[in-house]
Amino acid sequence: MTRWARAALLAASAIATLVAWPATAEEERAPAPALSLRDLDGKQVNLADLRGKVVVISLWASWCAPCKQELKHLDAMYRRLKGQGLVVLAVSTDGPETQADVRGTVRQARWQVPVLVDREGAAMARLNPRGTVPFTLFIDRRGRQAQRHEGYTAGDERAYGTLIDKLLAEPAP
Repeated sequence: MTRWARAALLAASAIATLVAWPATAEEERAPAPALSLRDLDGKQVNLADLRGKVVVISLWASWCAPCKQELKHLDAMYRRLKGQGLVVLAVSTDGPETQADVRGTVRQARWQVPVLVDREGAAMARLNPRGTVPFTLFIDRRGRQAQRHEGYTAGDERAYGTLIDKLLAEPAP
């Protein structure tokens, strides 16, 4: 096995392990960090106001192909499950040099998920200090962190769906 093949196998194994981790047991979940950002229309969105819903926060960037693939699947889940209490927040982490691309990316993809803008990088610093994108945080109905996920590989959406179904089945506060 070549060095590159071995490295690819190790990376795939690490990703599969991360996705396969079960959600944090309900009694062990930490509170979600505070988050308040504006959407593309300037409306303030506060995470605390979404208590009682299952919230998926996806930190993404307009230049990130895996981010857009992940959000395609999260948007489909949102469309299908929003009536059951699912909210997906797509938080753009674009810097000043690519912020102008965010609205066009959203329009072209036809996402219905709320898109928030992290212009100062405060959400990234609080939720994902390593700064990797995509980065996804799953929050239960009680406002607690159920799972975090770094990166995206085709097939991750199946694990996301299983986790979201489990979180939606949990009782509301």
